[in-house]
Amino acid sequence: MSDRAVLLQRVLAWSNGLMAVRSLDQLAAGLAQPPAADGESLTGVLLLLDPRHELRRLVAGEGTEPDSRPGLRFVDSLAGVTPGYGTLHAPWSGPYHPADHGLLFAAEAGCRHLALLPLPRSGALTGVYNICSHDGPVAFAALESAWLDHVGAQALASAERQLQRARLLRAGVVDPLTGWNSRHYFMARAREQVAASVRDSEPATCLVIDVDGLGSLNDRRGVAAGDAVLLEVGNIVETQVRASDSFAHIGDDEFAALLPATPPQLATRLAERILAAVRAAPIAIAPGQREAARVSIGIAGLDPAVLEAGMDRKATADEWLSRAHAALHRAKRAGGDRCVAG
Repeated sequence: MSDRAVLLQRVLAWSNGLMAVRSLDQLAAGLAQPPAADGESLTGVLLLLDPRHELRRLVAGEGTEPDSRPGLRFVDSLAGVTPGYGTLHAPWSGPYHPADHGLLFAAEAGCRHLALLPLPRSGALTGVYNICSHDGPVAFAALESAWLDHVGAQALASAERQLQRARLLRAGVVDPLTGWNSRHYFMARAREQVAASVRDSEPATCLVIDVDGLGSLNDRRGVAAGDAVLLEVGNIVETQVRASDSFAHIGDDEFAALLPATPPQLATRLAERILAAVRAAPIAIAPGQREAARVSIGIAGLDPAVLEAGMDRKATADEWLSRAHAALHRAKRAGGDRCVAG
């Protein structure tokens, strides 16, 4: 088999491998190792245009820094990365110059030649797949333009596929208004906690926190003012809970916190700290305007002594949250701005 045929086989295998990846980490690893000829050492990095940082937030949501993956990076603008991008309408290959290409690959990386594959979408450049050779001219850069377009298109399609997967996953667990975890996420965590409490014989407690008078505030000052209070109350509560606790926005004006290895008595102390922190911080709803906020809190414990192995975790988690809601309603009926344990 000729060297060209071998290289084409490797390009196809690489393309198929990219489409089979199941995570951004796997994608970045594949992008960092482009298909190469025998004896050739290549390094790749896909730069994607991300002016609103949407892609970086998605990547950060998977638990790592956005640019920590060597084969995948995000930029606000392509214009300042290298002068060649300004006129890049077709694949280009040529020698590496530190002054022009140092932002792509550091000089100490040992690059000698580059291949730059533009990734257009709807007539606009959305990114560039950059390939560095540590030896000589990039072998596959001599292939027909259709093959080069195929390499770039596969890099972009694989990235878009994984980013869309991240969007779908994040949509299910993150509340779109506040950016905090959603009710769906919280209930999944509650079911996990039921199982953990059975396994470890440890208590846990659920807090449900409701912003008092939010509907009235929306009527008096407008929905934007209500949203400002809701967001700031959420920020205050989040500063009070531990990193090991789970915190979520579970309803229009309700938050919930799940406290592992915490009996209701200790959770009541946390609830009282939350009440005091909210009282102490009038919230800015417009320039020069502040609104005093208050919350009510319902508390329900999970007692491992009454749990049994093999019990219905969903039903137990639902009943646990219902008891916290019942305690919350008692706090509201008593005038609000207080915590009640159920």
